[in-house]
Amino acid sequence: MAQRIPPELEQAVIKYQQVESQLASIIAQKSVITSEISEIDRTLNILKSVSEDTPVYKNTGFVLIKVPKDEVIKELEEKKEELEIRLNSFSKMEETLKKQLEELKKKLEKFSLGRPTGASKAG
Repeated sequence: MAQRIPPELEQAVIKYQQVESQLASIIAQKSVITSEISEIDRTLNILKSVSEDTPVYKNTGFVLIKVPKDEVIKELEEKKEELEIRLNSFSKMEETLKKQLEELKKKLEKFSLGRPTGASKAG
C-alpha cells in the first residue's frame, strides 16, 4: 500500500518549487538588465569619444533620425539609471527568495529527519 504524503510536507514542497521558480525568473531578468546596462555603457563610451560634430542617429522604428549628441547621452544615462534601480530591486528580491528557499529547505530536512522514509513495517 502506497504511503500518502502528509499535507504539511506537500505544501512545503509546493512552496519550495514556487519560490525556486520565482528565483530563476528573477535571475533571468537580472541577466537581461545587466546586458542592457553593459550595452548602454559601451554606447556611452563610443559617444563620448567621438567629436561634437560627428552626426548621431537614433533608431525610431523603421527610421533613423539625426539627433544632438548631448540629447542621446542624456537619454542613455537616464535609461541606465532606471535599469540600475530595477537591478537593485531584483537583487533585493533575489536575496529574499534565497532566504525563503533556505528556510523551506531546512523545514523539509527537519520533516525528513523526523519521519524515517526507509523503514518498513514488520508483517
